[in-house]
Amino acid sequence: MKLKNLKIGVITLVAPFLLLPAFQAEAQYLQDVIKVAQADYGSTARFKAMGNAQTSLGGDLTSIGGNPAGLGFFNQSDISISLDFLSDHNDATYFGNNTLNSLNKLGLNQAALVFHTPSRRGRGSNLTTGWLNFNFGIGYQKTNNFNSSLGYSGINNSSTFSHFLSDQADAGLIEGDFGWESFMIDFNGSNPNNTYHYPAVLEQDNAQKNVLRDKGVQSTTNFAFGANYSNKLYLGASVGFTSFNYSTQQVFQEDGYTKSYDDIYRENPSSDFLDSSHDAFQFLEAEYATEYNYSQSTKGNGINATFGIIYKPVPNVNIGLSATTPTWNMVTDESSMFLDTWYYDNPQATDPFFTYNSEEIKDYIEYTIRTPYRISGGVSTVFGMGLISLDLEYIDYSSMHFSASDQLGIALKQELDAEMNDGIKSTYTSAVNFRAGGEYFFTENVLGRLGYAHRGSPYNDTELTTETVSGGLGYRMNNMYLDLTYQHNNQSYMSSPYHIDTGFWEGYSTPQAEVKHTRHQVYMTVGFKF
Repeated sequence: MKLKNLKIGVITLVAPFLLLPAFQAEAQYLQDVIKVAQADYGSTARFKAMGNAQTSLGGDLTSIGGNPAGLGFFNQSDISISLDFLSDHNDATYFGNNTLNSLNKLGLNQAALVFHTPSRRGRGSNLTTGWLNFNFGIGYQKTNNFNSSLGYSGINNSSTFSHFLSDQADAGLIEGDFGWESFMIDFNGSNPNNTYHYPAVLEQDNAQKNVLRDKGVQSTTNFAFGANYSNKLYLGASVGFTSFNYSTQQVFQEDGYTKSYDDIYRENPSSDFLDSSHDAFQFLEAEYATEYNYSQSTKGNGINATFGIIYKPVPNVNIGLSATTPTWNMVTDESSMFLDTWYYDNPQATDPFFTYNSEEIKDYIEYTIRTPYRISGGVSTVFGMGLISLDLEYIDYSSMHFSASDQLGIALKQELDAEMNDGIKSTYTSAVNFRAGGEYFFTENVLGRLGYAHRGSPYNDTELTTETVSGGLGYRMNNMYLDLTYQHNNQSYMSSPYHIDTGFWEGYSTPQAEVKHTRHQVYMTVGFKF
């Protein structure tokens, strides 16, 4: 076997993309939608350590991108900047073979500023009743880190890449042309309808390797307002301008052997591979190596709004509620794919007797994504030298909406829109997220924090939850503060290099890799009050 050496730049991939293959446009767009829709709340290292349970809390610059009502808690102006360090690991098992991929990356996580504007009070006025302040804030928050890396390899006896190419040929898709032109699939001329294709390669002992890379981030810049009424009721609103930019690359390789004369005759007696005068005849019982490449670059910008309220029924208890509108994103997507295949006379041959290099197929599309609304409720309590905060959040992913631009033409746009939006409703469902955190003053200047977050699965038939555990320390001295947080999250899921129609290919199956995705992240925030 001659698995070709892979030569790829430092390009990585986030976990949700790994669930479906990159070969089909509709499947890819479905993954793009959920990728953008699962943006997290950007926050400082302090609230990262507390599991981001911030809906009922205030006095932290996280409120600019979270519940803007929390800005009403500020009694002086504040500025901070946060850095993050990501260490990403994917441990994959494919047909009993284990592979670990890792990457490390440093970046800007958050930068924000709030201006404290106390209300003007007349002489003799009660300084603790009425509207006490109207604070304004602006902040940048990273809400999604797409950087990740996944690779796996093994010997597959359950199917071949040619099964996938045959399906694509039957559907009239471009990958089917790749398979036909590279002699990897066979046309069944004996079928009365002349519609079916079969693999021209053996369905056993195929050495396969799949490498996926993705890079990029999603972020939001918020302009927020918060007010304080009698230290009892806090109201706020913000406008968020979102942005995301990521690129994806997939390289799939397979080594194997083509079928013998007798193997093909049993399936298709009229096959071109059995005609000694046809070019296909030379590919019987040959060794092959094939490599499929897919790449994509996606950029988008959007806008949303958030409204929030925090109420203190008693001095030591806060109850918070925030609602974020759907985000309307304008998206541009560029993609390309090609297939290369080499044939050898025997396992010892070093030079191929035939090489196929497909045309590089490029695609460009513009579309809009409307992400779901988000509703979050929280409660927190202050006790002695500490506090505890709890959040629940509801998101209905089935309410997302896709709309292609008119550049496709009315008929094609309507067809793609209908397929995508039907796919959204059948693929996704509502989810509940839970966040909890606590903070404790060890001394007047040193604080400790712990947090936990659970993200519910957005899929109808796939359990894809994410668990996050975090902890950190904080230091306060005069008007300066420094916070350091460690965050650990993990996720388990299945990844497939390609999908086949198992209803048609009786006895064959779509290959799957079991993946354990782990992220270690460190956040550091430095801030000043003035």
